[in-house]
Amino acid sequence: MTTQIGRPKQSENQQNCARNNLIAAAKRCFSEHGYDKVSTRKIALSAGVDAAMIRYYFGSKAGLFEAIIEETLAPVIKQFQADIDPNTPPNPLLLMQTYYRMIAKNPMLPKLILPILSQQDNPDAFSIVTGVIGNILKRSEKWIEVFEQQKQINPNLNPEWIRLSFVSLMVFPILAPKYIQQQLGIELTEDRLLSLADHNQTLLEQGFFTSPSEPNQTKGEQK
Repeated sequence: MTTQIGRPKQSENQQNCARNNLIAAAKRCFSEHGYDKVSTRKIALSAGVDAAMIRYYFGSKAGLFEAIIEETLAPVIKQFQADIDPNTPPNPLLLMQTYYRMIAKNPMLPKLILPILSQQDNPDAFSIVTGVIGNILKRSEKWIEVFEQQKQINPNLNPEWIRLSFVSLMVFPILAPKYIQQQLGIELTEDRLLSLADHNQTLLEQGFFTSPSEPNQTKGEQK
């Protein structure tokens, strides 16, 4: 992914600083103005480095964008991978905490990817986003399969919708329009999101992972 041409005349610390500044500047620029309306010159100016550094570290604007998406979502992908290890029991709470911590540190992520997914104006950006998200969705499918193999899934649930339900529970609060977030008390802060993760875990434990009352039992028979 990263293409390095030539060698900048800087110390290793200066190089790392320049790369990090480019990542941070590109996140701001892409989320505020959209992928197509941001030039490499604008990103470099915002980062306070020479535009040639983008080519050195990332190869192109698309390579820089890909690095942003991959590095931002890396903790979530890593946790999914750990959870589908046959020697490690899946941990929904840890997965949600990892995801929400990532969002708290990168609240611009929805603004970055939603326009690209919905408008599909730029093939390069669309391919990058769908490639990374597709990877996560494939891992989520394997993640659910592990629970099914361990017979930890509520047998009264429709298997076809299990993954959708879990992904929706995790993702909707982040992707909801700002007005809906405000009305529902959703704040993209770590404390607030981790509280949501605890709530979601309770919902999962009492509905997703356990069997409800016998289906033939009527309300009048419940005590």
